[in-house]
Amino acid sequence: MLIVVFVTAEAAVIEAITAKKISLVPPDLRAGGYAALGVDEVVLTAFDTKISNNINDFLNWLNWENASGIVVITDDSMPRLVELLGDHFSVHRFDAPLYGKNIDNFLTSVLTRCLRAFRFFATRFTDKKYQQIFRLPLSNFNAHEIITMREICRDMTRRNYGREIDALLREMRKRQKPKKASDYPDIYLVDDEDKHFKIGPERHAQADTSMPPHNVLCIVSNNMRFGHKFDGATHYNVSRNKDASMRGNYTDCHGNVREHRKDSHINMFTNDFF
Repeated sequence: MLIVVFVTAEAAVIEAITAKKISLVPPDLRAGGYAALGVDEVVLTAFDTKISNNINDFLNWLNWENASGIVVITDDSMPRLVELLGDHFSVHRFDAPLYGKNIDNFLTSVLTRCLRAFRFFATRFTDKKYQQIFRLPLSNFNAHEIITMREICRDMTRRNYGREIDALLREMRKRQKPKKASDYPDIYLVDDEDKHFKIGPERHAQADTSMPPHNVLCIVSNNMRFGHKFDGATHYNVSRNKDASMRGNYTDCHGNVREHRKDSHINMFTNDFF
């Protein structure tokens, strides 16, 4: 199920979505049971920020746990939404329609751009060789490409996102290499600090989900990346060449710097929990 939600204080937008619902989605994207979008259901809804403009209220309202994808289309009525959720959901900005403009046509135009962006990105994200790039722990993989990736994957409809995403992936794949002086041919993504990242098949470690100390953003960020759900039970094995010590300080899922006291590799999840 793909959830598409407008986050807005505009009554006319909310009323149109409530009345017309899925008929606002362009026919070519509804054809064949949403086959063009790679999902079996699309839910189009709206969150009224006049009732609440609180991020936690929005997340508690949103049925994100049961979704395979989340597209959020927002105006400026919920402070920090793009900042806090732009790495997890497929977030796009929109400006309120001008007075007298046909609301239905306006919404269909916005939905066309956002859903086609989602469709393109889905073809890259669902490819395992690319998903391990998109899923990297954002605070601990030190590379300028991470900054670029976060910019590209927020508000993709206002840029040449397809060309930029593919250029980014080409650059990131240059960081794929085996360990030096190793008997194992495994390929890793290597950051600027020579940390080697590889998603492992192991499920012996799990990201902590107890609340507190964790919050709903910790949970969301280990299940959704740029609008797509992934297997949050798998983690990256983070190590160095020649099994050099991993003892040091790393950023966790709260943005706090914590110490890893062991020499051995780190089990690190997409949300930076370790």
